[in-house]
Amino acid sequence: MATLEELIATRINKADELRRQGIEPYPHSYEPTHNTASFLAQYGDKVEAGETLDELVRVAGRVMAVRKSGGRTFIDIEDQHGSVQAVVQRDNVGENNYALLHAVLERGDFIGIEGNVTRTKRNALSVDAQSWTMLTKAVRPLPSKEYTTEEGDRRGGLADPELMYRQPALRFIMDPSARDVMVKRSSAISLMREILERHGYMEVEIPTLQPVYGGASARPFTTRLNALGGMDLYLSISPELYLKRMLVGGFNKGVYTICKNFRNEGIDRTHNPEFTMMECYKAFVDYEWLMRLTENMWEEIFTEVNDSAQVRYAMPKSELGEQVLDFKAPWERRTMCSLVYEHTGLDVANMEEAELRERVQRVYNDGKPYIQSDDYGSLVWGNMVQVLFEAYAEHHLVQPTFVIDHPRESTPLCKGKRGDQRLIERFEPFVYGVEVANAYSELNDPVLQRQLLMEQARMGLMGDEEAHQMDEYFCRAIEYGMPPAGGLGIGVDRLVMFLTGSTTIRDVIAFPFMRPEL
Repeated sequence: MATLEELIATRINKADELRRQGIEPYPHSYEPTHNTASFLAQYGDKVEAGETLDELVRVAGRVMAVRKSGGRTFIDIEDQHGSVQAVVQRDNVGENNYALLHAVLERGDFIGIEGNVTRTKRNALSVDAQSWTMLTKAVRPLPSKEYTTEEGDRRGGLADPELMYRQPALRFIMDPSARDVMVKRSSAISLMREILERHGYMEVEIPTLQPVYGGASARPFTTRLNALGGMDLYLSISPELYLKRMLVGGFNKGVYTICKNFRNEGIDRTHNPEFTMMECYKAFVDYEWLMRLTENMWEEIFTEVNDSAQVRYAMPKSELGEQVLDFKAPWERRTMCSLVYEHTGLDVANMEEAELRERVQRVYNDGKPYIQSDDYGSLVWGNMVQVLFEAYAEHHLVQPTFVIDHPRESTPLCKGKRGDQRLIERFEPFVYGVEVANAYSELNDPVLQRQLLMEQARMGLMGDEEAHQMDEYFCRAIEYGMPPAGGLGIGVDRLVMFLTGSTTIRDVIAFPFMRPEL
């Protein structure tokens, strides 16, 4: 069997052979009359089996299969819209052109076909070629649709998945369903923009390189700006503090951005170091208004893109199994405290801090210690509630559910809950145990905001790598007066995961982050 290097060398020689015959293997352009979808739509019901129309068409695309049968060759040509068959007959294109076709054409090449519309006796709508044009001679062969695992087992289906993720262009060539995911992603983002602008929001851009990172609890990526003497800079972990400055500046109808965030954290099925967020902020609304915006937005996106607000979803090895998820509004609303009570038996809403700390150190009847820590003194009431929720409640949330009224310790950027200052007016929607968005009634008291960020800065000095930074420019901005407002962030990648039934974030990102090859 030839090596990869030998196969590449052979293909380069075939490109050179075309040049020796005066044919450019990489022409500048080609003008198809139809793509595969428009060809099938126009002629699908106009041609009977065995019939040929006297109408010339031109199609172009990548060669995905070549089958020779006597003096005829059948070529499967694929573009973004689908696949069409071309029939090249020796008698139609001439002996020399037919021989050249077989000498140089291989799977992976791009070809243009001009010919009449026909339907074969086997009922395949095709182009009966009168001429062919090499559009791109591919020099690296496409992989087999079988691959060998590290254990030596042969697997069918797509080529090696790791290779597919390292070479996204190859993944899209080999797997049309992967292209469909990207099309749905684009449609979802377009709809998101349309919905926001329907509500008066205006799209703005925020800097990716920032002198102070903020807006989330996360570890940043760091870099340096040589032009300013090696100034430390950070890749944005959130656009929040910049968008709020726009509210201060008078853009009260609302601002939004769809941008990349960068967080120097773990990589798993739902986390990638670089991911896409939509964040929007609007004056004079609170988190109740944003819940309605969120559920209606998701319902509209799913209904428009998938023709249904429901989707079947199953994460491998998940105890939840396959579920029919229903994104139709309204979604259920549950307080974090009520969920902790449901799944632990701890009535945290009616416990003081000391009692809760004493209770969480016990082993309950189910034999599970609820919190294990060497320093319970550092776990205040809100920390314990949040830890209990994350450990014992969130993974039970299958259908879209707003988890509302979080402990005030969970973020320094949110208004207190009306009627209970231990809590804040924050919600996170969960689907299939996964958090997909985050929203607040935004804190706009400049004195309190400064105090809370200074406290976060102290926590950072004490070793908390995910503490918020003290952003003096943001604090000065809201001292000029920021109107009451609501802010919402939606993880675009996770939305697309559920929209497309994808079970890993790598499937919905065109260029996911991968370890270097050894």
